[in-house]
Amino acid sequence: MYLKLVFVILILLSSLTQARTNYSEKGIITYKKLCKQCHGNPYKGGAMLKKKEWKKMFKDEDKKFIKVHMNNKKAMHTLNKSYYKNRRRYLVKFLVSSASDSGVVPSCDGNFCGD
Repeated sequence: MYLKLVFVILILLSSLTQARTNYSEKGIITYKKLCKQCHGNPYKGGAMLKKKEWKKMFKDEDKKFIKVHMNNKKAMHTLNKSYYKNRRRYLVKFLVSSASDSGVVPSCDGNFCGD
């Protein structure tokens, strides 16, 4: 009996830990600061592409990502700031984990509530 209870608790803790690993609070904050003005709320922005497409965007020193924003002076100014460079990994993690094929359902979580 106790063994089954321990097993269930371990499974629950494991799934909570995995869900927390895929979540990127710093990514949401970075998105809000850099991207929200043009691309809307974080989960809407994340759902613009599929996981594989987001990964391609940030390959080879962000070549494709930069190319998409090339004609927007404000966006290019933002991408050249140290804030973007220092927090890029959090943004990428958030966008990939919030992609349209990720199964993420936007909800209120204390850090984000649809804004």
